Amino acid sequence: MRELEEIRRDRTPIPGKSRVHQVRLGDNGDLILPSSLLKKLGTAGKDRFDIVENRGFVEVRPSLHALARVYIEPTSRCNLACKTCIRNTWDEPLGDMSMKTFDRLVSQLHGFPHLESVMFGGFGEPTAHPDILVMIGKVKALGVRAEMTTNGTLLDEPTIDGLLQNRLDRLWVSFDGADEARFESIRKGAWFMGVVESLKLLRRKSARRRKIDIGIAYVVMKSNIDDLKAMDELARRIGADRIMVSNVLSYSPDMEKEMLCQLTLTTDTFTFAPGKIEMSLPRLDVSPATREALFSLLQGFQNLSLMENKIRVPSQQCRFIQDRTTFIRWDGRVSPCMGLLHPYKTYLYGNERKIRDYTLGDIRRSTLPKIWNSKEYKAFRERVRAFEFSPCHICGGCTLVESNEEDCYGNTFPACGACLWAQGIIQCP
Repeated sequence: MRELEEIRRDRTPIPGKSRVHQVRLGDNGDLILPSSLLKKLGTAGKDRFDIVENRGFVEVRPSLHALARVYIEPTSRCNLACKTCIRNTWDEPLGDMSMKTFDRLVSQLHGFPHLESVMFGGFGEPTAHPDILVMIGKVKALGVRAEMTTNGTLLDEPTIDGLLQNRLDRLWVSFDGADEARFESIRKGAWFMGVVESLKLLRRKSARRRKIDIGIAYVVMKSNIDDLKAMDELARRIGADRIMVSNVLSYSPDMEKEMLCQLTLTTDTFTFAPGKIEMSLPRLDVSPATREALFSLLQGFQNLSLMENKIRVPSQQCRFIQDRTTFIRWDGRVSPCMGLLHPYKTYLYGNERKIRDYTLGDIRRSTLPKIWNSKEYKAFRERVRAFEFSPCHICGGCTLVESNEEDCYGNTFPACGACLWAQGIIQCP
């Protein structure tokens, strides 16, 4: 494939928005692509990328080995004690990323020509880091998007001004309820109205200056499911344009009782059973007249589609690997995903599972390009793309389910089959 200057130059695309590229065939039959699209596909090196044909559509998937997104965990500390937080099970020391480590990392990001964005997030509260505004500014100097997740409780006016001045692109705010009492019962130490007023101030200031997009991250469970229908109203109230909903990650038996996805997990067993019929629905009213039939179909018909668009959520795949992401822990260690960033315990169907963290290097002693391009890291990405792991999340018939050390398919550490991120149960901005 050869490069071609774009026929029509557009502004930098907003993630999640469709963008049409006009392409043509050369005289010898080669497909000529715009240079910006080639960059998106990660074709600077010799790594392959996949073209998938399905139902008359052709999907081009970028090279798995062209780094596109970096998560940076500025700190593992947090000023709240949320009921849903996985940090409640930790016994490891907490800490902040030093500016020496951060500056070393930023200097290494120049070596990734396909890098598109940096997300400040992890298992701590980024705004608890004393230099978070400086960090954002240094990332924006690279010419990439900068995003951050926050509980919103430390967004005072100077911090808001600093986010605007340092050109943050998107702020994800955790709201586990649209009701004040419910929100504060889950997010221990948070003040609902304080967070709402801070975001309204950010919206007003953004209207006069550079806009920061706002998203809501919502952890749904039995105790707050009723608030889900009010999240759209809350989003309009604070000026958010996106809502990302995740199930709760059960770090304790009590949190497992709050989960709303145990039946969903077991339906994967029957998805590809012989004789399973595919059904394609047209657009229908969602009303009392259709409620019973639609509920029955959505509850158990995994091969359901709407106008040939699959409703079933993809599982058995890692979004972090597919999106070409890496994670840098506060102490400089490099991990491939959120699920392996720190050690913790999870509970599912009464089984306790110990998750051991997996690191592929340390940017304080090596460089991120060297770690990302290492034989071990490349092999891990290929292994996870194939996802030939035992489905430990719906098993429990042996002791291997007790950890991610190995599985009955012969996979050694880390065995990713029971990862709830890969099963479409947990999702992060």
